[in-house]
Amino acid sequence: MHMLNRDFIRQFADVISEGFIFIDSTGSIELYNDKAKSIFGILNNYGISHDSGRIEKGDIVIIADNSLGKDDGYLSKKDLEKIGIKDKKITNGSAFIGVGKYEESDSLYVYEKNAENLEVLNLIEKFHGLDIECEIDFLDKYVNIMVDKIEFKLSYIYAIGHMVVIDPKSRKVKFCQSRGYTAKGESIKALLNGKKFLGKGKSQESFSVVGKNIYDVHESPLIDKFYKAAQGEKISYKNKSIEINGIPTRCSIYPIDYENKRLGAALKVEDTSLIKKIMKERDEAIDNLERMEKVLYKTKDIDDSFSDIIGDSKGMKDVKKLVHKGSQTNSTVLLLGESGTGKSLVAKLIHKNGNRKNNPFIHVNCASIPEKLLESELFGYEAGAFTGAKREGKKGYFQLAEDGTIFLDEIGEMPKVMQSKLLKALQERTFYRVGGAAELEIKARIICATNKDLEDEIKKGTFREDLYYRINVFPIYIPPLRERKDDIYELVRKMLPNICDRLNFNVKKVSSKAMYDLAEYDWPGNIRELENVLERAVNVTEGSIIHEHNLFLRNDKNNNEKEFVVKTLKDHMNEVEKHIIMETLKVYKGDKRKAMEALNIKKTSFYDKLKKYNI
Repeated sequence: MHMLNRDFIRQFADVISEGFIFIDSTGSIELYNDKAKSIFGILNNYGISHDSGRIEKGDIVIIADNSLGKDDGYLSKKDLEKIGIKDKKITNGSAFIGVGKYEESDSLYVYEKNAENLEVLNLIEKFHGLDIECEIDFLDKYVNIMVDKIEFKLSYIYAIGHMVVIDPKSRKVKFCQSRGYTAKGESIKALLNGKKFLGKGKSQESFSVVGKNIYDVHESPLIDKFYKAAQGEKISYKNKSIEINGIPTRCSIYPIDYENKRLGAALKVEDTSLIKKIMKERDEAIDNLERMEKVLYKTKDIDDSFSDIIGDSKGMKDVKKLVHKGSQTNSTVLLLGESGTGKSLVAKLIHKNGNRKNNPFIHVNCASIPEKLLESELFGYEAGAFTGAKREGKKGYFQLAEDGTIFLDEIGEMPKVMQSKLLKALQERTFYRVGGAAELEIKARIICATNKDLEDEIKKGTFREDLYYRINVFPIYIPPLRERKDDIYELVRKMLPNICDRLNFNVKKVSSKAMYDLAEYDWPGNIRELENVLERAVNVTEGSIIHEHNLFLRNDKNNNEKEFVVKTLKDHMNEVEKHIIMETLKVYKGDKRKAMEALNIKKTSFYDKLKKYNI
């Protein structure tokens, strides 16, 4: 490939957020960016470490496979004879768990032909002094192999073949399967038949696919089209969904020409498995919360528990309901609303009324921490990780919030690079301290908040779409004060005595005209601005009555004429959409399912709109 063209493609690959693979006309991989490595699981794994090698006679081999022959290198019952298992009843598609000595007859196993009807398949045995527990969970889709309480757990989407090999003399891990085994050529079948496996761990040489043939790394009907495009054929393939190495993706193929000559082709890859999984989790969460509502929702109890949320308007009653529900679940909550609406107060109340209330509540303002320090503040660091680091190292906020709640405030301000690291941590529920090799588990409940429209930020390219789906499991929209002016009297009644007491003044009251002006004002700064206005009024008022001239509001209105407010077309369209949804619900007397069907809106989208418009 021409050097200028190579440099151009490498620079392009480094900045795009999708997976990017470039092959030359022979099918040899020239470029393979980090995002593609992440999608297909071939980044260096710093979890369990072991050297490279091969399975040898006498090694203890443990296999857990949810569908024999599907994602294990086409493993067959003939291959299982390598670990002493000879059973003609085992067929392709069977769920299988087995333990045996390599090239010996000593073994034990369980299997189930009709795996589609299973919820869990277990094997718990003692084998040559090792405590072995294996589990295939078909509902939560994971396979877990435990050897003497050491856990080797892998999640899957459709199918998986998982294997752990133990040295019988040292009783140490000789090999453990990890994500990306298809790309690495480390399928169970290949290793049972003598193929060498790579080492894992920080000291091991990183696995590279550059220079390998694309057929040696990826399995999919798409690869034929990709190769033909690299050779010069006209291939049209844009944004199509297809499985690669068992992972659901959305792909596009781009032929690459230079000086009228076909140099190869590029493949753009997006992982769709995360979005599908999160949307499923979200639908399940909504269904569960609707069922919980009948049991948990008691108006008096909610009002008593959340009396700090002031207001009896419909909008705030709905907020209290959602906050109550949010406190009863461990799902990630996303608090939405303008600055000053009380998102921090709501986050504390969710924690205070949940099952983690006796454990830490850690408030992290993502906007106030310098970008260079954010990673070490969130995840902590080891001793000597960087210049100026404490000798003993430091725990990060995620560790400090263990068994409690971490509140990621102003998450919309988080730098893009840090968003990627946070997504990985939230997705895998694990993280590494800066400079550390030990994988730590996230044991905190997560609440996020932002005053930004994250969907707009995604379009601008400042916020990751996959992170948005990860945190937007249980959204709570807190309306601005101008949308709930019925609450202003109650807010003033409760806030004013507290302000007077804090400032050492006798309790003051608000005149009727001053209260009218407070109710007419639009409150761009919301509750925070109201508190500041009242505090200023208390300070400047000499008597016991606060009059309108003591308020110093920025845009007093002297008439009742309702002026046309200039808004964007999108805002006007949102108002129309909200009105249509509300009227449809009235027609069906609040029956959400009937309204959804009448409007021909999908369930997830419908509930998004209910939250968005505070209906």
